[in-house]
Amino acid sequence: MERCLHNVSDLSADARSAVEAIVGHPLSGGDVLYIAALGVKTEPAAAEQCAAWDELESIIGQMQQHAAQAGLSPEQIDEVIDSESAAVRYGLGR
Repeated sequence: MERCLHNVSDLSADARSAVEAIVGHPLSGGDVLYIAALGVKTEPAAAEQCAAWDELESIIGQMQQHAAQAGLSPEQIDEVIDSESAAVRYGLGR
């Protein structure tokens, strides 16, 4: 899996517009993008599913750390994770 962090303030105008189109809302200059590219396979083995779940939990933990450092409360962090999960799960454009 490929992963990277980008400060929105460091993006070119074109890149920022593209990302805003993908996430469906304007971004703040102080926002940080955490991008992960996940490969998809058909019918992964149980061990692969467990490893992928562990990696996803690690990513969520890292996101929680970044959000906490930004001053968000645990409730706000959970709300952001729930909202983003619902957006992905149900294809909600924002």
